[in-house]
Amino acid sequence: MSTLPGKTVMITGANVGIGKDVARQLALRPETARIYLACRNRDRATTAKAELEAATGRRIFEIVVMDVADLGSVRAGLAAVDGSVDALVMNAGVIGPQSMESTADGVTKVFATNVLGHVVLLEGLLAEGRLGEVAVLAGSEAARGLPMLRMKRPSFASTSADELATVIDGRFFTDGKTDFNLAFGQAKYIGALWMAYLARQHPDRRFLTVSPGATTGTQASNDIALPLRMASKYVLPALGISHKLEVGAKRLVDGVTDPTLSSGVFYASAANKLKGPLVDQADIFPDLANPSFQDHANEAIHRFV
Repeated sequence: MSTLPGKTVMITGANVGIGKDVARQLALRPETARIYLACRNRDRATTAKAELEAATGRRIFEIVVMDVADLGSVRAGLAAVDGSVDALVMNAGVIGPQSMESTADGVTKVFATNVLGHVVLLEGLLAEGRLGEVAVLAGSEAARGLPMLRMKRPSFASTSADELATVIDGRFFTDGKTDFNLAFGQAKYIGALWMAYLARQHPDRRFLTVSPGATTGTQASNDIALPLRMASKYVLPALGISHKLEVGAKRLVDGVTDPTLSSGVFYASAANKLKGPLVDQADIFPDLANPSFQDHANEAIHRFV
């Protein structure tokens, strides 16, 4: 456990958007004693740290340079962290055409950023006995498909480890048109299955996947096609389909702080919704609760670690 009185938290992608506001909200809770801001760019992290100190009146933030798309960077960042982490918020993510490029580790950038880097980070903490209580992975309703945004539901012939591995390294789209929106949903789907697998292996801790929902004020849509970008920034808010940044961030904060949320569950909006109360996604998409699929996701992931 942490040597400080109070809780130690680490947040990936913490210098902007949802991750930054998660840090702000957790810093306002008196039980939080230290927050590691895991960011790939030190200068931007330094700016965010100063802004968070000003906003919260607390000097509890420490920077960890970590690019979750680079497994070597994740391992180096993990080694730089002193002591245990009571709560890990795996918020960093990416979507867009450039996210289909391959990383040095032989996986797509979308999978590396949303899932694989977090696998190395979380399992590193577990292996070293340095995760105290809870880990929360940022999920997305895209894992069950978003018809209103023309994002297909991930579907597989067998959901075998072999098939899921083709998603991770990009071979899934070899014979057809690359669909980066679908690839994002697939990554979030496999990530949720992996977290449910970990929950079964470690019943003494909590592992949750929580979607921030459709949230305004983030940079998530900056690299997607113009029509979707305009929809996410202007149309969804105007129609009341999305919620504000602090509402989306609070969902992840609740994942950390609300013990009534069950380990192994993927929480997101109700069917056909992008905001509102959190519900168990397995009630909408039963694949998520299939232990065999969870095992296959874990096996496929570890072919690349």
